[in-house]
This record gives sequence, C-alpha cells and structure tokens, in this order.
Amino acid sequence: MGFFRRRPDDDLPGLDTGAADRLRAMVEESLTAMGIDADVSGDHAATSVGDIPLVPIVEELDGHHRDDWRMVVDELVTRMVRSLLDGATRLTDATLAEHVVVKVVGDRERAGRSFDYARPLVSTVTGKPVPGLVVALAWFDGGVELLNDAALAEVSDLDAAYRRGTENLASALVNGLSLSRDGDIVTVTGSSWLVSSWLLVPQAGGPIADELGDSVVVGIETPDRVVVAAQGHEKQIDEALSASRIADPFPWRLTGQNV
Repeated sequence: MGFFRRRPDDDLPGLDTGAADRLRAMVEESLTAMGIDADVSGDHAATSVGDIPLVPIVEELDGHHRDDWRMVVDELVTRMVRSLLDGATRLTDATLAEHVVVKVVGDRERAGRSFDYARPLVSTVTGKPVPGLVVALAWFDGGVELLNDAALAEVSDLDAAYRRGTENLASALVNGLSLSRDGDIVTVTGSSWLVSSWLLVPQAGGPIADELGDSVVVGIETPDRVVVAAQGHEKQIDEALSASRIADPFPWRLTGQNV
C-alpha cells in the first residue's frame, strides 16, 4: 500500500503547498479588502506600500487552529500595512505611544490568539484576578484592534505602554459612556469597544457610584455593554446577562484602584 505525503512548500517552512497557497490567498484577500493591490507569491506580498513578508505570519499561525487563520491573518496584515505606512517594520515604543489603550479582554475575545504579555484584571474588592478576564493592550484610532504578542515583539517597555494606555483610555472614554437605569440595574453602553474597560479608569465609575453606591457587582455582556448593580443583587445581574456573555458577574469597588 502506498502513502501520499504532502509536499512541503519551498518558500514557507512548516507549511505544505496546499496550506501555503491558502495562506497566500488569505493575505491577498486581506489586502484587497483594504484597497491595496498585491502580488502574493513565494515568501512575500509585493504591494504599492512595500513588501510584506509571509514567514512571520506563518510563525504566528503556529499553534492556531486552521479555522482561526482568517482572523489572525487579517490582524497581522493590517498591522504590517500600518507599520509600512508609518515607516516602521513593526510597532515600537515610539510608534505605539500615541494610539495605545488598555482594554479588558475576555477569553472569548482572544479566539485562540496569544497574549502572553497580558496582565490579570484584579478585583478591587477581593484583590484576586477576575476569572476569564485580562488587561491587554490595543491600538485605538477610531476603531479598536487588540495587539497580540507578535505585534508587540519590538516594544521594550511594556510598563510604559500600560501607563500610556491607561491615560489614553481615560481620554477616549470622556463623554463616551451612556448610563441607563432599570430598577436595580445600571447599564453602561457606548459606541466604542472600549466601553467594557471603564473599570480601568476609576473616575469613570463616579456617576455609577452616585446611583448604586461604591460596592457593586459587574457583568460584561459585550465589549460595548456592561451591566452593574449594588452588591447583593448578583442574581439580577446574572439574569440580565445572556449565555454568550464575556464575563460572569464579579465584585468591584468603584472608588478603588486596580491592585
């Protein structure tokens, strides 16, 4: 009995020819969606804004399920194009400072992507990490784009990035939150996917504290919708959240600082 072996691609180590062709097609489709003409072949994409290497994309895809390739490729191609337009090969401390924000991220939002640099979201009540949530860095320029490990490969001072990201988040959320109350529950909404990150800006909790007091329970439904109630109303919060919620209810002190 004979066995068929997939032939490895000559230009993209780690991929067979079929997977390599699929990757090249995804890169070309991502660039086309951005309005950029490209000739994608071999180990790079030749575009009007510069060449995009494919090997770093292959390296980032390692360990990801192939069902997730499309999303990862879109993210990396967008990042590489922006870097080319900014005159840098990758994000650096200098290019990051103006647009970086911190963002609360749930497991569901990660979609299998690697965020080893992310930090735990620590409850200001218990002093312990909130299950299923971390604080990551994102690029904010009208839209919000999470920055994974590959995008931050050349950022040397992550502490400075987090400090600047917190400052930028506070500015981004000024007048960016809407509150509505229905009985015991206050719903926080807005037009940005940064809404769920208002917890990281202590002053943003002031209007909610005026409604509910300092000690509350928080449930994150989506990145742009959060429900809050005074402690003791955990059941109401749980019932207000759908099964596809980003995070289960957790305790929070509105005037507290992150531990």
